[in-house]
Amino acid sequence: MKKLLLILLGCLSLNVHAVHPTQGPLQQHPALCNYGYNPNCNQRNGSTNNETMIIHTTVNVPSKYGALAVNRKTGITGGSLNANSKAEAIRNALRTCEKGGSNAPCKIVTWVRNGCIAGAQGKLGSKWKKFYAARGRGQVESTVMKQCKASGASNCEIAIPEGCSIP
Repeated sequence: MKKLLLILLGCLSLNVHAVHPTQGPLQQHPALCNYGYNPNCNQRNGSTNNETMIIHTTVNVPSKYGALAVNRKTGITGGSLNANSKAEAIRNALRTCEKGGSNAPCKIVTWVRNGCIAGAQGKLGSKWKKFYAARGRGQVESTVMKQCKASGASNCEIAIPEGCSIP
């Protein structure tokens, strides 16, 4: 009986084999990089390959210009937005304001590079006074209104709504 039991145990032990701990499903786990081969690890120095590559790209966006011209005698204005140069913006604003010479002379009151232009007017005594500014998007109308009120003018209102030259 002892011999039979020994033979049975011997047959069962033939199917038993040792498993290396760095092989099998756990070998994929990044925490086991220092133990054997792991395809998720950089095998040089046993470190993980969780490094992020940062690529810097320079995008050259050309500036856009705007200008505002006014005839101080008549109060007629002309403007230009999204011009490729300051000179082009000024030239277009003057041409728009002067309307082929019938409203000359006009003068540039403000210009902007990659920003916005607006104008306000208010009554100062018996005359209307105008205010112009160039600032960032969403800031210029409040700026001209502050200028108008700070001057002591009454009935301040936006005369030229915000126009932007932003690439």
